[in-house]
Amino acid sequence: MIRLNAHIGFQFTELPFLERFAAAAKSGFRAVEFPSPYEYEALEIAERLEEHQLQMVQFAAPAGSTKGTTGLCTSQQDFLAQLRQAVRYARALGCSKLHLMSGASVSELGAIADYGLYRRNLRYAVEFLSGEGIEPLIEVISSSQVPGYLMSRFELAQPLLETHPQLGLILDTYHTERLGENCLRKLSQWWPRVSHIQVADFPGRHEPGTGSIDFRKLLAILEDNDYRGWVGCEYRPLHSTQEGLDGLWQTLKPAARDNDRW
Repeated sequence: MIRLNAHIGFQFTELPFLERFAAAAKSGFRAVEFPSPYEYEALEIAERLEEHQLQMVQFAAPAGSTKGTTGLCTSQQDFLAQLRQAVRYARALGCSKLHLMSGASVSELGAIADYGLYRRNLRYAVEFLSGEGIEPLIEVISSSQVPGYLMSRFELAQPLLETHPQLGLILDTYHTERLGENCLRKLSQWWPRVSHIQVADFPGRHEPGTGSIDFRKLLAILEDNDYRGWVGCEYRPLHSTQEGLDGLWQTLKPAARDNDRW
């Protein structure tokens, strides 16, 4: 059974953030994700997850205006403080996966993301988070969508995944295609390390079924390999979120819903 989770950083944005949990649950989702919970008290979010019987799939360590700090933070003490904050939230939200965003070079801030620093901080984070029972994640993100983003090629991810067996990969169909790669081939290539999948069609980054990606084949890969993780709906609704859900369901058939919940 393929399990879809809502991405409430992209879906239900017609509503204030804290109202999106109820909307996701009402639409049949059993889980959510979004990049940053730190603008709210952990208890405030935890209460909404519990009220609407939602699971928190994954979120990112504090990212700031540079889309991550793992490749930017030169102070181990500061980096550790960020990891501890993330762990506190993970505990409160019942979440066991944390995305370690590399960060982007931002010239106007004088921020230059460095791969050597990224590898050093990542090694430290993997050890720290593994000791806390939290799976660290990385994602390859197109620099055309996030200008200056350091982790923007699969060639950079490969040595990290080979070095750290505890490290999981988020595979995003849209970013993969935007990088000129075939997301189905990449999914098959990195299958043993794929911990989470995010879906949006290409080239518009809208609902699956609005572009060129063969999501039936993607689903077949997941089912053939008995994928037990979640599939996050990180797409920009073409119109409203609700208008797009029926089309989403039709595209992802036969990943049938369980008692009308995704």
